[in-house]
Amino acid sequence: MRKRVLSNICAILCTVSLAVGFLAVFYFAWNAGTAETVKAIVALAVSLVLVPILHELGHIAFASGTNMEIVYAKFFCFRLTRKKGKLRLGLASPFGAEETQAIPKTGGNMKKRAKAYTLGGLIVSGVETAVILAGAIILSCFGKSNFFLWGLVPYSSYLLVLNALPLEYGSGKTDALVYRGIQKGYDAEKTMLVAMEIQGRLYAGESFAQIEEELYYGVPQLVEDEPLFAVMLDLRYRYHLEREEYEKAASNLNRLASLQEYLPDSELEKVAAELVYMHALHGDRERADACGKSCEAYLAGDTAQAKRILAAYSYAFGKTDAVPVLKELAESALSYERMEGVREFERTLLSRIPTA
Repeated sequence: MRKRVLSNICAILCTVSLAVGFLAVFYFAWNAGTAETVKAIVALAVSLVLVPILHELGHIAFASGTNMEIVYAKFFCFRLTRKKGKLRLGLASPFGAEETQAIPKTGGNMKKRAKAYTLGGLIVSGVETAVILAGAIILSCFGKSNFFLWGLVPYSSYLLVLNALPLEYGSGKTDALVYRGIQKGYDAEKTMLVAMEIQGRLYAGESFAQIEEELYYGVPQLVEDEPLFAVMLDLRYRYHLEREEYEKAASNLNRLASLQEYLPDSELEKVAAELVYMHALHGDRERADACGKSCEAYLAGDTAQAKRILAAYSYAFGKTDAVPVLKELAESALSYERMEGVREFERTLLSRIPTA
């Protein structure tokens, strides 16, 4: 509670400082003339777009530099989403939280790589703010105040300070807090590094079952509302599923399903779809149909997972004519899966579904 209060206070102070900063720039620009006032206003508008873009580009650059692949990024009103193996640019709400998501292409040295990825945005924001501020000060010292540069300073400084404080806001942890967690080995960040290690090894070609079990279970116990709690349950489910340890797989999947109040709708659909698969394996059509109603849109999609689940359902409940077609569609969809270990995992599950 005290940490949340401190975060709220700091957020308010930063917002007030932003307003005061721009009002100060606007005041001096107004005294300098209409043209300078227009420059200051334009600069504010430009900074609202440019600054978050540069911040996320910092994360993207450092992630790519440590052999990670970008799967999602959102900055201002734009977003990058990887679909069918390619990054596609689209529009997003400008009021949503800025973020970059990346997965390692290999395992190993994960702490160092995660620290670089986390600090990338702060480093680029810091350099950008320093360059703008230095340029504005130098020109002012020579009597040539540039109110476009001064107009960029308030929001650039605001975003830098907001992320440089090791705090957690309503939108999540700041870069500085995540970095501190990695450096000091806090439970959530320690688990994050393990999840990234598993992802890196999956990308490089190991399937879930080929990765040692202690990696899945040798992590701290997290609280239920911590996102990484759900991530580890999902990874354990797939590990046991590939090993045909169905009781353990079902235990992890059911636990994951019980977290519905903490999961976004897109993840709930995936969990419900996997429940359809598990019920199909056990021949429980009533429960499979009940779960299927909450993930119809997902199962209608063209992912390999959706086709694999439908193939298992079709075979279990007498629609065997559809199985070969669904398995072929699943195999085709796997060509877009960039994590080689996940491709191997899905092919293993598909091989267990008879075609007649």
